[in-house]
Amino acid sequence: MQQIAIQDANILIDLLKTGLFAHCLVLDYQFMTTDLVFEELYETQQAEIQPHIDSGKFTLIRISKEELVEIQVASLEDKRLSEQDWSTVYYAAKWKTILVSGDKTLRQLAELKRIEVHGIFWLLDLLAENSILANEVCFDFLTSLVAINKRLPANEIKERQKRWSKSDK
Repeated sequence: MQQIAIQDANILIDLLKTGLFAHCLVLDYQFMTTDLVFEELYETQQAEIQPHIDSGKFTLIRISKEELVEIQVASLEDKRLSEQDWSTVYYAAKWKTILVSGDKTLRQLAELKRIEVHGIFWLLDLLAENSILANEVCFDFLTSLVAINKRLPANEIKERQKRWSKSDK
């Protein structure tokens, strides 16, 4: 059985903007997000994800009214996070799954709740380690990612640039 990895909006947006989304679905994980997060995306982003939902390669978690109330109550714990963020934490904790997020506050909360949390570099590393993408291709995707997301940690970027650099070949 595949391990579940719940993605928040910022990860989905970065994956879609860089063209990495479909590549990640080849990994041996069941990627999913909540309907609250999905509704937060632009229509064009939703349209790009929808065929993967239809094919079963990506799962949309439908939140029941009862679960929504539980999420809303939990969200009172930390007002810095949106209801959408809390929905990802709620299911990651409930199902004991991985949470994939680049949001610092969300990641800190997940760690406090003992939820395994990773970011976009983890996904890129998995794509390289599992030979889904060649190092040179990962380097190119990293370059695209850096151009659209200025909040990425410089030390993580440099480490991967060195590891995947075309000049090392």
